[in-house]
Amino acid sequence: MISIAAPPTPADYLLADRITTQLAETNRANLKRLSVNVRAGEVTLRGSVGSFYERQIAIQTCRELSGIDRLIDAVEVLEGN
Repeated sequence: MISIAAPPTPADYLLADRITTQLAETNRANLKRLSVNVRAGEVTLRGSVGSFYERQIAIQTCRELSGIDRLIDAVEVLEGN
């Protein structure tokens, strides 16, 4: 069976914008650089951060927002930074 993902909706773009804004408001440069992809309420965070603490901040920031049905954490921790 072939499954083709639906294109992002206006609500997806608005949710991605809300997430990006919230991450920027943490005042952590690494979180501002994370990639946020939203499709049908499924959010994927990608990129790298300097610590597990920053990764947890990113995840918690997303969990506090409404409209997210599923959160996929693809954030890499670059230890030693």
